[in-house]
Amino acid sequence: WALSYADLHPATPRTIEGQAFLATNVCYAVAGIVLAIQGDWFFALLTEMAGIVSFWYHYSQLEFGKDREEVRLALLTDYFTAGAALVTGGFYMADMGISGVPLDAVFTGAGAVVCLSLCWVWEYGKPYLFWHSLWHILSAYTGFLVGQGHIGR
Repeated sequence: WALSYADLHPATPRTIEGQAFLATNVCYAVAGIVLAIQGDWFFALLTEMAGIVSFWYHYSQLEFGKDREEVRLALLTDYFTAGAALVTGGFYMADMGISGVPLDAVFTGAGAVVCLSLCWVWEYGKPYLFWHSLWHILSAYTGFLVGQGHIGR
């Protein structure tokens, strides 16, 4: 179950839908670059790695389709890199204290979780592409806000 993934057919890395979906991973790159410029190299690196591995996973998902070991390997790696970034963000928020966490990070984080949850409701084709794209955008922005809040404390 944990290594099952959405069937995105007929989207591929060569369709407009697939390319737009893959492009949302650039949000992690932008967040990581800005955090690095601002001095948080560690969280920036985790954010960058999460974005790169997310791109690999979703490219594989679009390219190979259902029930492929290549995709499962990328998904498992995605769990580890995204998890490392999420756990670090959680430590940052705990370090800032409840009153120090930027309110906009709370709202964008909640929105990101809603979008990710909707991916599991509609785990196929265009609905998945839409909701998971929003997850990429909102989670990257949330990570950026949490990183900035931690830098500014």
